[in-house]
Amino acid sequence: MATHADVCKKQRAVIEVLVLEGESAAAIHNRLKNVYGDNTLDVSNVRRWVRRIKGSDSAKGEALLVDQPRSGRPAHAVPDINLKHTDELIKQNRKIRITEISEALDISRGSTDTLVSNLGYSKVCAKCVPRQLTDTMKQQRVEASTELLSMHAEDETFLQRITTGDETWVHHYEPESKRRSMEWRHADSPRKKKFKSQPSAGKVMATVFWDYQGVILIDFMAKGTTINSEAYIETLRKLKTRIKRCTTTPVPTQV
Repeated sequence: MATHADVCKKQRAVIEVLVLEGESAAAIHNRLKNVYGDNTLDVSNVRRWVRRIKGSDSAKGEALLVDQPRSGRPAHAVPDINLKHTDELIKQNRKIRITEISEALDISRGSTDTLVSNLGYSKVCAKCVPRQLTDTMKQQRVEASTELLSMHAEDETFLQRITTGDETWVHHYEPESKRRSMEWRHADSPRKKKFKSQPSAGKVMATVFWDYQGVILIDFMAKGTTINSEAYIETLRKLKTRIKRCTTTPVPTQV
């Protein structure tokens, strides 16, 4: 399918022939309109090309049918130097904003969006995971889970009889939002991880107990409490009382 530029070029060739035959600009425009319809050059353009052809050497032929180079905004609005600088800025700060890149390069926001897109970057959030585990900790969890599944295969009610617990520090801090954690990454770049457990200014110890139905007890240790056997015994007493309220399963006399 011919482009608009190709159609215009063909009409200029027709204009040149008709000018050499002595046709007026108005007559040429009417004849073009009969052939090209809505794609016809407007009458002002036809008059301009008629004047150009009459005032030039027709022996130049093809040179008369194309626009000559002229000054003005370059057709390529994204110079390679801007691509290079944008890539450097993003690599220096993966969280840099489009506005900051635009101001640093002194170009429009739209041009900056085009630069970032051409470089293949897209902004993604960090993947949120509970905590950072070492390889040893991961292996221990795999072994424990495998053992429990083996016991469950022998007795399907095995997991229903388990009440387990864990301790964790509840930190006092304002977590970084997912939006603030967004960074520029390529499609094949590894996704950054964002840990829920992070250092903070204040914290309190929480002991959580649960069974297959869900959480049974969350016990927050009072600030200043010494973590010793007496503190753990008190927590287990609370657990025993809570289990009596939440389940009809007989509770052992010794916890």
